[in-house]
Amino acid sequence: MKNSKKALLRGAVGLVIMLVLGAIYAWSYFKVALEAEYPAWSQTQLTLNFTILMSFFCLGGLLAGSGMKRISKTVQIIIAGLMMGAGFLGASLLPERETAARIQLYLCYGVCSGLGTGIAYNAVLSGVQPWFPRATGRISGVLLMGMGFGSLILGNVAAKLMEVYTLAATFRIFAAGSALLLLAGAAVIRLPRPGEVKTEAAQSAGPTEEQRSYTTGEMLRRPTFWLYFIWNVIFSAGGLLVINSAASISMYYGLAAVIGLLVAVFNGLGRLGLGSCMDVMGWKKTMYLNNGIILLAGAVLLAGDRLGSGGLALTGMLLMGLCYGGGITISAALIRKLYGSRHYAGNFSVSNLCIIPASVFGPMLAAALQDGSGGYRSTFVMVLAMGCVALGLNVFIRKP
Repeated sequence: MKNSKKALLRGAVGLVIMLVLGAIYAWSYFKVALEAEYPAWSQTQLTLNFTILMSFFCLGGLLAGSGMKRISKTVQIIIAGLMMGAGFLGASLLPERETAARIQLYLCYGVCSGLGTGIAYNAVLSGVQPWFPRATGRISGVLLMGMGFGSLILGNVAAKLMEVYTLAATFRIFAAGSALLLLAGAAVIRLPRPGEVKTEAAQSAGPTEEQRSYTTGEMLRRPTFWLYFIWNVIFSAGGLLVINSAASISMYYGLAAVIGLLVAVFNGLGRLGLGSCMDVMGWKKTMYLNNGIILLAGAVLLAGDRLGSGGLALTGMLLMGLCYGGGITISAALIRKLYGSRHYAGNFSVSNLCIIPASVFGPMLAAALQDGSGGYRSTFVMVLAMGCVALGLNVFIRKP
């Protein structure tokens, strides 16, 4: 089998696995069913499960990149598949007692499935990217687009299943499906053997950024990394101000709540589009481009609010979906481009910890702004403010 065919096979299997990993984002659909089964649970208690899920997703990536770095990508994905299956299975066996059920939900769906997803996420990205040394941004975008669309597809699958079966049965179907698909694809995901894939350095006579690989400790001692980390937190939190409330914003401006699903589609397209831009334009210009999109999105959303235009509000949300998805792909590709391939799994897992403060700060800020104003104008002003701060930070982010 030619190397190109080997690469395409691993890219295709990686895409399928990433689609499966999108299952954890079906939480918004499961949340509705859980509210009906456990009416005493507050919104804060339910939201806490998502916070736990995202936190352990990040920790799972850190575990795969550092604690499990001596374990092959295949074994990592097998472990992840078993953890995801066990997490969904445990969620299907919730007891009637509400306190015990809530704790079990946190441990199974939040901790176990979150860890498994994070491990597989890191293993797939770090295991597939090296097969595409000249298209790191594009393959990152394809894989991350798969996860984004997976959340949309599997969320709707969960909704359809719960119309026919019980919540517990739906969880069991997800447990079996996620475990089997990850176990089936695990053997295909591996790092290239020495000489199996030509690196950028071998393909070019000139010096490349791949010739210098930084350890995680070395990366953490670079001020430019922390500038990027803060940029990512602010950029992601700014995106979440709108992304997490897309359905509510749609209804507020006279649009159907289902319009919010279009934001998820553009989120996926942004992952692919901005990833491809990185390969063509370079990382610095792509970051400026994405900064420009978030500022444009904030301006269009604010104009939509002032004019009471649902069309402008929709356009702004779609632009926000593009730049938020693009930011995720930039993160996945940039760490390899700036800090090299040798320690990528560990370096990326550390950089990905920005999701934790962003996923806490963004939704909390959005709720506070909405409660304070009763509308979304202050939210859109905050998007513009955070976009300006991110743009200022971007000026100082450079090669280490």
